[in-house]
Order: sequence, then structure tokens, then C-alpha cells
Amino acid sequence: MSHPRSATVLGPGPFKARDLPSGCSYELDDGHAVLCMPTKGRGGSAQRLGAQVIGSDPLVQHAGVEVGFQLGEGTLRAPDVAVMRLAPANGWQQEAPPLAIEYADSGQDEDDLQVKIDQLLRAGTRAVWVVRLHRIRQVEVYTLGASGLVQRTVAQANEELTLPGVLSRPVPVVALFDRDAADQATFENLLARFGFIHPDIAREEGREEGREEGREEGRLSALRAAVALIVGADVDLNGKAADELLALIAGNARRPG
Repeated sequence: MSHPRSATVLGPGPFKARDLPSGCSYELDDGHAVLCMPTKGRGGSAQRLGAQVIGSDPLVQHAGVEVGFQLGEGTLRAPDVAVMRLAPANGWQQEAPPLAIEYADSGQDEDDLQVKIDQLLRAGTRAVWVVRLHRIRQVEVYTLGASGLVQRTVAQANEELTLPGVLSRPVPVVALFDRDAADQATFENLLARFGFIHPDIAREEGREEGREEGREEGRLSALRAAVALIVGADVDLNGKAADELLALIAGNARRPG
């Protein structure tokens, strides 16, 4: 979430990505320092929810918040939330994220945001989602068209976003900023990650005869992990409690797209 550039210059520059230490408050735009100010409460809360939902997708192995991606010698960008192609490095990530998410609220520096989107897409990012939190809550989806021009579409709060090959499950737009929707999406993602499918909440694997004990333990492990993530604590979940919880989820689960 970038903010106005009026106070963004750090010395005369130009700078290179290697000149910036980890944890600094700057990005680089073609060698020029761009100050990233602290995020207000609404943006910070929504950013956490987005990271939770995206990071729990079964296909996502690595995701991060404000991770620095070196897009060139003098260009370093840190999306609010990003999926990482490579394992987290002890340094700047050297490949553009396949998916980057930016949260934009009142006071957003629109010029710098558009530059950042263009830089990410041209460095290899498949899609940039801009979550608008001010007034009408919606998501702008930016991709690079075959003509080389940046394309923009808009998804409303009642729609879903997909990115095949990067995400295995659709992301409800509302889950990127609403706590209840984010928790529901995260819970379903974790069940799918551990082998459950919706709406029947049935095991995909381990159905062969003689594997009942393993299936039961796998089911309980998945549910414990999912519940612990949402409530923030380990839960003593036995077979009966698991059955009751699964029945509750099955009654509220969305059919996969």
C-alpha cells in the first residue's frame, strides 16, 4: 500500500537493490527511492486476511507479506501480499511473484501504483489484484495482454477470482477484506489441502480397505490444523466432535467453481 511521493526521496540516488537493507521502508522505482509509509488499521487488517486466504490455498507453497522482489538492478517492489515462485531467500526474491495483491485505500498514490503494476507484470507477474477499500469495495484485476498492453477488469464483492496454475481454488472477493468470509475460505482451503473435498467433505484418498485408521487420523489432523489457524489455539477434537463440525461445514459449504 504505497502513499504519496512528496516525501519519498532518500538522498539523491540513484540506488540499486543491493544498497537497501532488509526491513527498510523503501521500494525502488528505476533507482529512485519510494517511501512506504505505515499502513492504517483498515488496510493492515485486510492485508492480513488476504495473506491468510492466499497462503492457505493447496497449490501455494510460499506466500509472504511485503516481501521485496528485485525486478531489475534498480527496481525493488514489495507487494502487500504475494505468492512466491521460489522458496523464501535470505535476501530479495529474484523472480517476480506469479500473483501480487495491493490494498488501496484513501490517500493512495495512484501514479506510483500504476507504475508498480506495470513493472510487476512486465517482470513476469501473471496478475496483480488491487483491492479497493475506499467507498465501493471491489478488486481490480490487472494482466498483460497478448498485445503487450496492461488490461484491467473489475470484480465485485459477490464474485470470485481465479488464477489457474497459481491457485487451485477460487477466491471470493469478499474474503480479501471481510473476516468471516476470509475464515470460511481459509477453512475450506485447509480441508482441501489435507485431502477433503466439498460439499460432501469426503476424503479424496485413502479409501482402500484397511486404511480406515489412517483416514480417521488424517481427517482429525486436518480439522485440528484448520480450527487452530482460525481460533488461534489447539483444539481437542475427537471423532464425535469432528463429525459434528463436518456436518456444520457441509451445511454451509460453497460448491467449487
